[in-house]
Amino acid sequence: MKKQVVLLFILIPFFAACSGRVPSAKTAHHVVTKNFEKYGKKYKDSDFGKHHLDKVEIVSVKEIQKNMASVEAYTYLNEGPVYWIRATVEKKAYGWRLISWEKLAAQ
Repeated sequence: MKKQVVLLFILIPFFAACSGRVPSAKTAHHVVTKNFEKYGKKYKDSDFGKHHLDKVEIVSVKEIQKNMASVEAYTYLNEGPVYWIRATVEKKAYGWRLISWEKLAAQ
């Protein structure tokens, strides 16, 4: 019994250290959605300003390095094009922030 308790106390920090290196799909969805809504308000002449964001579909989330991840997603606009984008998100003091994005394709 004592060996199991010691093993448990050794494994708990190990598993805690391995988690949280990339954002979850839900967090990535929230970060991308929030960024493009702000982008549409700031740049009224862009497609994101003319056609408001309808929905975001996360394709993949991959780790680039510690506290930095690459998110591929489809952004659907109201009565507008669909963009396949790659965004780079970074973990800051108060959560994940989108630091750059690029358009891979438009449909």
